[in-house]
Amino acid sequence: MTVTEISGLTLHSYYEFQRIPNFRGDSLFLNLEMRAAGPIVEISDRFWSVTVLLLCLGGLVAAQSNGDTARESQRLTRVAETAEQQNRFDDAIKAYETIAIIGKNSPRVAANALLHAGQIYMVTARFDKAASSFRSSISIDPGSAEAHNALGEALGELKQYQSALRSFQQAVNLNGSFVRARYNIAVTYDRLGQLKYAEFVYRILIRDHPDYPLAYDGLGVVLSKSGRAREAIAFHQKAISLNPRDPSFYYNSAISYLLLGDVKNALEQKQQLEKLDPAMAERLAMMIAKQQK
Repeated sequence: MTVTEISGLTLHSYYEFQRIPNFRGDSLFLNLEMRAAGPIVEISDRFWSVTVLLLCLGGLVAAQSNGDTARESQRLTRVAETAEQQNRFDDAIKAYETIAIIGKNSPRVAANALLHAGQIYMVTARFDKAASSFRSSISIDPGSAEAHNALGEALGELKQYQSALRSFQQAVNLNGSFVRARYNIAVTYDRLGQLKYAEFVYRILIRDHPDYPLAYDGLGVVLSKSGRAREAIAFHQKAISLNPRDPSFYYNSAISYLLLGDVKNALEQKQQLEKLDPAMAERLAMMIAKQQK
């Protein structure tokens, strides 16, 4: 999550990395909540790396000799999922990249494997490698809106905003109902300082998807940054009503109140935030204290 400083105050705006795709052989990616870490296994990382490498190489040979790409992809997927559940992300990436190699004659399999590998790179904040993986996926399947959006997210984290914007726009061109990509376009305009464009995109997104809370909160942030904090409050409140479990909504609402000099309501937002994210609440408390000086 990144922040933008405004007159000593902080507003959140972020690309949404709350979901990663779940790979199933040659099936489409499914958006599922990121799995929690599995139990700690008392085996050395080196042992696991060697084991996974051998399994991957064995899979490569088997696929080449038997031609059974789908079955090998499924087997290596299980290897990757086990590694991912145990937070052995590099081993998971190796397995997915091996799937891409053995699935070179099955473009859908290879493209999805590279997309998933890129998502793991994103989770581990290796954005340059993620971008490379997404580009490889797109080179195989240029019609994947998800891959173009993912590339935009990686480029955004690398602060290559113009390139990110082009990727998001391509994702929307491929799938006009891709809400996340449309949201990311607005975020990117915000990052570029083009607040009027960001506001326009958020308002259209709200018109088309009135139950999408991130759009309301994003619009509230843009309005506050444009000197219209009073107008922003209603949008923060709407975001909270749609998803009262997102701590960033309370934080952003409190900042807008602070911009209005309304410490009382900012403190009320902090109280709600303490129940959801104590660390974020502590940061907000520092911002409130700074404002009171």
